[in-house]
Amino acid sequence: MTDELACRIDGRRDQVRAAQLGGVDAVEATDDELTLVVTFIGEAPHGVRPENVRIDGGRRITGIKAVRVAVDREEDPELDDLMRVTLDRAGDTSRYRLSVVDTDPYGRPGTDPYPGFDQRYFSAEFRFRPGEPTPFDCDDQPGRDDRSTPSAPLIDYTARDFDSLRRLLLDRLALTTPDWTERLAPDLGTTLVELLAYAGDQLSYQQDAVATEAYLDTARRRISVRRHVRLIDYRMHDGCSARAFVALETAGDVVLEAGSHRFAAVDSRPRGPHDPPEPGPVIDERQLDALDERDPVEVFEPVTGDPLPLRRAHNEIRFWTWGDELCELPRGATSATLRDEWAGEERTLELRPGDLLLLEEVRGARTGTPGDADPAHRQVVRLTSVAAVVDELVEQPVLEVTWAREDALTFDLRLSTRGGHDCAPVPDVSVARGNVVLVDHGRSQTWCCETPEVAAVPPEPAVLGSCEPGFGCRDRAAGNEPAELIGALVDKTGRRTLAGKDVRELHAVFGEPATTRAGIRLENAGRRQRVVPSTAHEQADALRRLLAQSVYPGIAPRFRPVLRRSPVAQIAPFPSPEHIAAGQAARLAAVPGRVRERLVELWRTARDAELTEDEIDELAVLFGPRYAEVLQLRPVRVLRDLLHRSDELLASKRRRLDALTARARAGTVLGPDIAWEIARSWGLSYAEGLEPAEPVLHGPASAVRPDPRAALPAVRVTDGVRTWYPRRDLLDSGPRDAHVVGELGDDGRLALRFGDGRYGAPPEPGARLALHYRLGGGKGGNVGAEAINHLVLRESGSALPGVRVRNPLPAVGGAEPEPIEQVRQLAPLDLRRTKLRAVTEDDYAALAGELPGVQDAAAELRWTGSAQQVHVAVDAERTGTPSEELLAEVSDHLQRYRRIGHELVARPARRVPVELALRVCAAPGHQRGQIVAELRRALRRFFHPDELGFGEPVRLSRIVAVATAVAGVTDARVTRLRRLSHDDEGELGEGLLRVGPLEIACCDNDPERPENGVFTLDFGGER
Repeated sequence: MTDELACRIDGRRDQVRAAQLGGVDAVEATDDELTLVVTFIGEAPHGVRPENVRIDGGRRITGIKAVRVAVDREEDPELDDLMRVTLDRAGDTSRYRLSVVDTDPYGRPGTDPYPGFDQRYFSAEFRFRPGEPTPFDCDDQPGRDDRSTPSAPLIDYTARDFDSLRRLLLDRLALTTPDWTERLAPDLGTTLVELLAYAGDQLSYQQDAVATEAYLDTARRRISVRRHVRLIDYRMHDGCSARAFVALETAGDVVLEAGSHRFAAVDSRPRGPHDPPEPGPVIDERQLDALDERDPVEVFEPVTGDPLPLRRAHNEIRFWTWGDELCELPRGATSATLRDEWAGEERTLELRPGDLLLLEEVRGARTGTPGDADPAHRQVVRLTSVAAVVDELVEQPVLEVTWAREDALTFDLRLSTRGGHDCAPVPDVSVARGNVVLVDHGRSQTWCCETPEVAAVPPEPAVLGSCEPGFGCRDRAAGNEPAELIGALVDKTGRRTLAGKDVRELHAVFGEPATTRAGIRLENAGRRQRVVPSTAHEQADALRRLLAQSVYPGIAPRFRPVLRRSPVAQIAPFPSPEHIAAGQAARLAAVPGRVRERLVELWRTARDAELTEDEIDELAVLFGPRYAEVLQLRPVRVLRDLLHRSDELLASKRRRLDALTARARAGTVLGPDIAWEIARSWGLSYAEGLEPAEPVLHGPASAVRPDPRAALPAVRVTDGVRTWYPRRDLLDSGPRDAHVVGELGDDGRLALRFGDGRYGAPPEPGARLALHYRLGGGKGGNVGAEAINHLVLRESGSALPGVRVRNPLPAVGGAEPEPIEQVRQLAPLDLRRTKLRAVTEDDYAALAGELPGVQDAAAELRWTGSAQQVHVAVDAERTGTPSEELLAEVSDHLQRYRRIGHELVARPARRVPVELALRVCAAPGHQRGQIVAELRRALRRFFHPDELGFGEPVRLSRIVAVATAVAGVTDARVTRLRRLSHDDEGELGEGLLRVGPLEIACCDNDPERPENGVFTLDFGGER
């Protein structure tokens, strides 16, 4: 290879590759300088050995030899093979040449190219340290000046703001165009320079903002932080509206239609003599605006869109004490009896399951005077059942009402007492009130006659055509618009996959290259063609990509309107899906028990009278029509047989019922079709209260405090055809779901984000959207008790005489938006606090203890020989012994968190009866009977199920401390401590009685149930 020839374009290399000759393309030295990487032109030759590699050149270090060669062959024919040559030593900084040659007869490297190699490309130059400066090596070609590459301009890359970029551009222009010296602002060149500097400043700011907002620790925008923490399942809240109970009193029966009323909290302090008079409790919207101009007014609206019936008889409902005196509803009560009256043949009270009932103390519990009533003794409950009965002793109609255990009384409610100077009986110390409605804070902007805010969607962007008409493109006027075609084909993928004719139609409209770039093509499969991709989901994604590629970039910006007014109320959904599902599960689980009770009732009725046709039809629905004729002939015998065989006859229905109950307990809201199914298979009476819209499924009244993390903006968007409702995100939204996300900005205004056609349905281009929303929320809605005092009606001139409006309890739940710094601190920790899966025993116990009605729970993992079982022991509240329904709830609840391979077994806690003997020394002057009574009460509290937990041992020192704390006891000594009916195992010597992890010690000392533990007392020193 000659050095005289220097060419800028090398065309021989392609010719060598085309002729499939061998050659050396390049040689590079590795960092260790003992290995050379030789790149061949095409495939590497076979049989190359170290003797075929010759190294020439060098100034200080010469005679370098190859000691080992290794060839790396590529499987891809388009890639070149490599060869790694290991040398005996490293060279200097001068140039070397590697040649692949044939050997001479003595096995030494020759001068001829290797067989099959091109004569020009059998060698290549290289350096051991090509980038290192050499103070002693000289240029191989002195005097040669290569001016083909101009010097790079000197640019200050630290210039990022407007001023520095403007100065940089002007300095550069001074070098490239020295004749242009004008610097005045009106000059066109100066204007262009400033425009470019402004664009660079904006781009630099955008780059910095992207880098800043990319991480949770540095993000400053609220929307960025919200999206970051969403990735780790932390729900950042934007505040919440307060909720309150409003009780009304009316002089006559009236029904307020849905959307025709709301309530207001107006400052009712005394005014000056020149101020306008205070309006009555019922006002219209015009009067509300006048009051709002004088003082801030907090507006509350009902949480449901149901009509509000007001009954005069529900203003004040008396309790029925069955003729007894000094009565009270104890703490924890879940039922009561209300006094009813006759109005002809009808009853005056019209309470229904799901109604809210206010229990309120109106007189002093000790004195019986109204001024001494305790305002803390007020509680609202939601009725779960209402039974109309008659006290036959005095022919008094009464109502037996019950409410959920979550609404159990939190205080002792006195019903009657004795007071006055003569200690006369005082009835009606407490009363119940109906006409109660749940409201939340916020004022709708379009409640009365206001015009909604309007947002215009940008028109549809232009679409790039793939070819001109006449070259295979169809006329758009023929109804073949690209967007319409893509929409039709996407809808088609929801039913079946695309066909070949669909792809050919896409080729005609968009062109085959554009369709292929989007990922849609036809392939030959035997005698027919198949569409790639083959699945409908992948085809739909490719169609959306095709439409996106055909739109001009930048013409279709994201449509995100910002609401003009703020703050927008954040409303927690009501009723919550969890409460609806829990109520449905409770009603479904109670169906078998109700059926058995009904059979017993009908059996008792049949002994005295014949069954009616409705009762026979009811049994025919349960057990089949073949029992209808037999029931008419021998009803008592058949009913007794049905009682005995009901489990067998209803086995298939029970299995279906258990499956539905498990679904509801897992949090799934059952639709109206389930109520229809229960009505057809069990009977109409057993399907009552299963519809998701039933008020009885709204959950307990104690759950009035809303969850801010579940709150959504009170926004409703409509275009006249569809209505978009708010969601927290669009990840679970389908392409046809009209959902919208409201994101709170740093300025307190709410921006709306619509779907993209894959996650959520976007509005149509060019549409005009009507924005309906409510203003309010935050801590301003947490008004005190008796603050809500006005009923606002939509229609002017409406009058409701004798109406009184009040909120007996303060509004709760109003919260401000969560601070960003708080989110940064809590979001990473929430991953540890939230249990998404139960793995350990403590996980199962903690998750079981979350259910209402569970006092405590413990779990233990056991190996059965074939699988691992998780035994979960449940300690129920108040009773200690869980019911079968509660155990089923625990089992279904844990199924959602159960680890794969674990079998669940939910059972009651195992009680360990304790035999205890105590010797007590009493102080002089104390009665033995009084000490015994106090000791028994103290020991019963000590062994109460709510005091001793799972696996907690009975310590001798604690028993002694409890006994000596009783007045009159100077000394106490435990003489016996062991399990009942067991021998001593050294408990006294050890000082404690150990129990297992799923066991709870008990000692009821009940003479009728000695198996639950006994203790004896031995006295000394008493009188």
